[in-house]
Amino acid sequence: MAPSHNLIFMKRLFLITFLLTFLSVLTHANKALSQPHQHEWMEKAPYGDYCPGYKRKWYGAKITVKTAEEAKKILQEYFSKDEVKIGLISERRWFFRAEILDKNDALVDVVIIDKRTGRMRSIY
Repeated sequence: MAPSHNLIFMKRLFLITFLLTFLSVLTHANKALSQPHQHEWMEKAPYGDYCPGYKRKWYGAKITVKTAEEAKKILQEYFSKDEVKIGLISERRWFFRAEILDKNDALVDVVIIDKRTGRMRSIY
């Protein structure tokens, strides 16, 4: 018994409708999940990625950081325009933890620097 032409038409219509809906969902999901443009991102986050910080130069060394001295050098370069000092730097398994102090030795921030990438971010 041959399938009716009406049934074949309905199957094709369903398949086309399903594919169009699926493609539409993928297109909208891609737009919704994509990261904002770089200039929008720069205004929101002062640490964490390889892009210019807010009113600063680039941050994140893009190098492996092996010693506390290397981490201190990166921090001094990053904070060179601020009136802050680099306080205690302690080593952990995957990162260095550093205290950022003001001119009165009050804690301003605590940052970590990833040993593998040189990226830094605030944890305070």
